[in-house]
Amino acid sequence: MGSYALIAPDSEQRGRFPPLAGLLLGLALCLHLAAVVQALLGKPAAGATSFLLGQCVVGFALLRLIDRAWVFQDIRFFFLLFYSLYGATLPLIFSLQGAAMTGLAPAAFLYGTGLVGFNLVQWWHKEPWRGVSEHAFDEVRPTSWNAVLLVGGFASVFGYAALMDVRFAFTIDRTQTALIGGQLWIVMMFFVNGMAMFMFAVWPRLGLFARIVVVVSTIAFVMFHVSLGNRRDFLPMFIFFAALIATRRQAVIRLGTLLLGFVAFALLTLLGIVRQVIMDPRLLANRPTDLLLGNNEFISPIQTLMHYSADNYPPLEWGWTYLTAPSLFIPRVFWRSKPESLSIKFLLDAFGSTQTIGFAYTPVTEAFINFSWVGPFIVLSILSVGSIWLIRNVNAHPGFYFIVFAMMLDFNRGEFSGSFYAVVCVSAGYVMMLVVSRLTWARVSPVPGTLVPAGAAGAPQRPVTGH
Repeated sequence: MGSYALIAPDSEQRGRFPPLAGLLLGLALCLHLAAVVQALLGKPAAGATSFLLGQCVVGFALLRLIDRAWVFQDIRFFFLLFYSLYGATLPLIFSLQGAAMTGLAPAAFLYGTGLVGFNLVQWWHKEPWRGVSEHAFDEVRPTSWNAVLLVGGFASVFGYAALMDVRFAFTIDRTQTALIGGQLWIVMMFFVNGMAMFMFAVWPRLGLFARIVVVVSTIAFVMFHVSLGNRRDFLPMFIFFAALIATRRQAVIRLGTLLLGFVAFALLTLLGIVRQVIMDPRLLANRPTDLLLGNNEFISPIQTLMHYSADNYPPLEWGWTYLTAPSLFIPRVFWRSKPESLSIKFLLDAFGSTQTIGFAYTPVTEAFINFSWVGPFIVLSILSVGSIWLIRNVNAHPGFYFIVFAMMLDFNRGEFSGSFYAVVCVSAGYVMMLVVSRLTWARVSPVPGTLVPAGAAGAPQRPVTGH
C-alpha cells in the first residue's frame, strides 16, 4: 500500500498556470458581465442566475489552481459540486425557458453571495489537498468481533423492519417507509452506516472471509432500501468508501471519473423518478424531458429560500438554530414544547399545514432566516474556514474527515441541526467499532480469514494507543 499523497500531473507542474483554470476564470468573468447586463435590462432572474453560475465557476477554478487538479476526495470539491447542483439547477431551467418564478431571483442571488464568502476564504488561505498518510489508519486493527457486530447491526435493522410489518419484496414501495420513519429508525440508519464505514476504512487489513461477510451483508442492506425506494439511508457509506478508494489511489478527476460519476448519478436519478411514477402513474403522461426536469431532487430545496426571500421575511433567529442543534438529542417525550424542525416550520409558514409534500431545507435558507441578506456570506465563509481546518488535520483525524465528507450531500439539502445529529450518530457507530477493535480478548478463536485479535493466544502483542 503506497503513499496516499496527491501528485500533481506532469503537465501541470508548480509554477505553470493551468490553462483550464484560465479558461474557467475567463468564463466566470463573462458570466459576471452578463449578470450586470441582464440586471440593467430588467431581467433580475437571468442576472442572478448568471451571477450564481459565475461564482460556481470561480469556485471550481480556484480549486483547480490550489490543488493543481480536481480532487474528488477534497471535501471542498464535493461540497461545491452539490452546492452548485442544489442552488443552480432550478434557476438555470427557468432561465433557459425564459420563464419567471416568484422568489427565484433573490434566491439565486443569495446562493451566489454565499459562494462569494466561500471563495474569498479559499483564495486567502490557498490550502492545497496534500493527501492522507499511508500510516493514518495503522493503529486501527480489526478483529473478528467487528465483523460480528456489523452483521448484528444489519440484522437488527431487518428485525426491526419485520417487527413493524414491512414487507420484504423488491417492489420499490415508498409507502412502506411510513411504517418505520420514527426517530429510532433514523438513529439505527446512522449508526449502522458508521459501523460499515469503519469496516471500509480497515478494508486492507480484513481477511477474505471478513470481506465476504462485509460485502454480502452490505448488499443485503442496500437491496432492502432500494426495495423501499430509499437512497439516502445507504449513500453515506458508499460516499465514504468512494472517497477512501480515491485517496488510496491518489486519484484525480479525469474523463473516466466523470463517466463513472455520470452513470451513478443517472442510476440514482432513475430510482427517484421510478418511485415517483409508482406513487403517481399519471406522471407518465408528461414528456420525458418534463419528467426528468420536474422530478429530480435538485429543484425543490431552493424553493424554501425562494419563499422566504420573496417578501415573506420571518423573524430573524440570530444564530439560535445553530446554537440549539444539540437539543435534537432530547426526545420530545421529555420536552413537549421542543421546537419543530426548520423544514416542518417552512411547511407551516408556506402552506399552513404539514399534510403536503415535504421540502428539504438548505444551509443557505437557514443562514438567511438567521442573519438576513448577509447570512449566506457569513455562514459560508465560516464553513469555508472549517473545510480548511479539516484538510489540515486529515491525518490526525482521518475517520472524522471522511465521515463529514460522506455527509456533505445531505448537508446541502438539510438544516444544521440535522447534519450535526447525523455526524454524531454516524461517528458513534464508527467509534464503537474502533473501541471494540482495541479490546484485548483472552483465548478468542478468530473468524477464518480475519486478523487474530491482539492479546489472543498466539497473537503478537501490541500496545493500545490513542487514535
